[in-house]
Amino acid sequence: MKLGFYYHIPAVITENQIKLPGFLGVFISALAKEVDSLVLILHQADKHYEQFCDYELISKNITVINLGYKTPAWHREFFHKKILKTALRQAEICDAIIIRSPTPLAAYFHKYVKHPELWFLIVGDYLEGTEHYLKSGLRNKLIYFYLKVNNYFFQKRIPFTNVLVNSPALLKKYTPVAKRIHLIKSTTLNEIDLYYREDTCQNNRTNILFTGRFAYNKGLVELFEALNKLILIKEKDFYLHLAGWEDDVNKPVENKLRELAEKLKITDRVIFHGRKKVGTDLNAMYRSCDIYVLPSYHEGFPRTIWEAMANSLPVIATSVGGIPEYLEHETHALLIPPKNVEALVEAIKRIINDKGLRKKLIYNGFELAKSTTLEIQTKKLVQIIKQQFP
Repeated sequence: MKLGFYYHIPAVITENQIKLPGFLGVFISALAKEVDSLVLILHQADKHYEQFCDYELISKNITVINLGYKTPAWHREFFHKKILKTALRQAEICDAIIIRSPTPLAAYFHKYVKHPELWFLIVGDYLEGTEHYLKSGLRNKLIYFYLKVNNYFFQKRIPFTNVLVNSPALLKKYTPVAKRIHLIKSTTLNEIDLYYREDTCQNNRTNILFTGRFAYNKGLVELFEALNKLILIKEKDFYLHLAGWEDDVNKPVENKLRELAEKLKITDRVIFHGRKKVGTDLNAMYRSCDIYVLPSYHEGFPRTIWEAMANSLPVIATSVGGIPEYLEHETHALLIPPKNVEALVEAIKRIINDKGLRKKLIYNGFELAKSTTLEIQTKKLVQIIKQQFP
């Protein structure tokens, strides 16, 4: 099968090399193993974004359709014809094209592609959690209304498009309207990433970990405030480790968090590790810590939870989005309400003090992660698409 794939995350594209951010690169590499040829429809990374493209694709069956440098979302929306029409003629050789969504151009592929079957791989919802934009500034209000318009055109294509979703919540949302729909799990895990240990929290120092994109809606302020309360416990030394990135080169969120740490007088307990490369570097970060915490206000289903479980960390997460659809409270993780510092503090204390619960969460989480590897999920994805052909 000749499969196409589009997403708006840009790549370093040269005559002899294709490099992507690790989270996307490992998925593309696994996907390439399951098809005869893989045609990537990608934007070119600018100088700033090149630093994030740390994963080189080496599969020989991958080719690229270069859409040029990635422009702002509104520009791609209004000039979709200029961006897609000529480039997508080359994609007519594909049997099917996966469009990872949401993304500004998703609604317009059908205008310029006639032969290949189109599949939306929906991994989230642009509008979820954006209502606060209406309460602040003209620019944020314009962003909100742009997202509303883009979502309107995207939703209009759902009844005519095959759909893959990565959470039961999205499955429930789109089942009544999609042409066809299937559930898969999005992940960055290869089988070699799995690492089992029976227990954590083995000494007086407790290392709490957050990984992912730095944003206020990840609950990072609440996490800092929880740490401030935890360090009052004299029997334990608590440290918070943050490994992630920010799209804005000026790092406004990280700077504000550093200011908050100074205000709370916890700067000696907070360690910013920067962005870690998917694979060995990121796995080492998980394995050096005791508890993984993701106190987001909203989510689809974050791949970082699978990563933490695959590295035998007990997980605390908020009961939002697709998280409670996959994870059972007190079986796979401790689930807490968002924006609740006291609940977060109590969950961390509970994991530290209850060895039986902690070992149970580690074991069950690891078993769940074992079924969520790229080897399993990309094979399932390709089989689903192949079933639609005679």
